[in-house]
Amino acid sequence: MLSDNQEIVEAAIRGRVKQYETAYNAGDADAVAAIYAVDGTHTYALGFTHRGRFEIAEGLRALLSGPLKGTRITIKPLHIRALSPEVAVEEACFSLAGLKDASGNELPPINGLCLSVYQHRSQEWFAAAVQCMVASQGEASTDAPNGRMADASAVPGNERNHGPR
Repeated sequence: MLSDNQEIVEAAIRGRVKQYETAYNAGDADAVAAIYAVDGTHTYALGFTHRGRFEIAEGLRALLSGPLKGTRITIKPLHIRALSPEVAVEEACFSLAGLKDASGNELPPINGLCLSVYQHRSQEWFAAAVQCMVASQGEASTDAPNGRMADASAVPGNERNHGPR
């Protein structure tokens, strides 16, 4: 029965989220990408999508050595639902700290939300599709790790008023 499996699914996906945090904060793009299905996608709050594990790794490598260098992410799963024995959905909030402006001054953390679809394959859960967003200027969420959303327009090069993840 699906409900009997819910706790197992939640624990496994929370473990994947922790792996993501650890790998991201270590700057390990390959370890982050390994959490995704081979054909997985990640749509960033900046409005672009990496498709497939290889492109996710390459894109993260560029971001982590460029505009996101030295940033740290915290992710808090808010709700995880097993839709079937092979598919689950995770709603989470994130906070990205350590962004710097063009002068090297640290910017306030960017807080946002993500919706992730996981697939159970080969005895593991893999992120099949992740979509992230941040609130527009002036919007707030008490579900964010620090209870507020930062203005995403503060991100260097962020003309669209979106933030990373």
